[in-house]
Amino acid sequence: MTDDYRPPLADYWDELESRYGGGFNFQQISREELDRLIGHLRQAVNQDPQVTEIEKQNLALVLKHAEESRKRRKG
Repeated sequence: MTDDYRPPLADYWDELESRYGGGFNFQQISREELDRLIGHLRQAVNQDPQVTEIEKQNLALVLKHAEESRKRRKG
């Protein structure tokens, strides 16, 4: 990512950290917040050309964890 570029995910992550603290987890945020976070993660991984391939690989792991957390909430 270029130094001056911030994807929407970065701003939303900061918002969650300010609301819940730096150690927030996917179980403590609301279902709506988790869904929004997953959307931002997907966008960064699948569509954002300014996110580097290494960042995309790392974010894909976070996305997988977030999606698994959402599935556990259903069942």
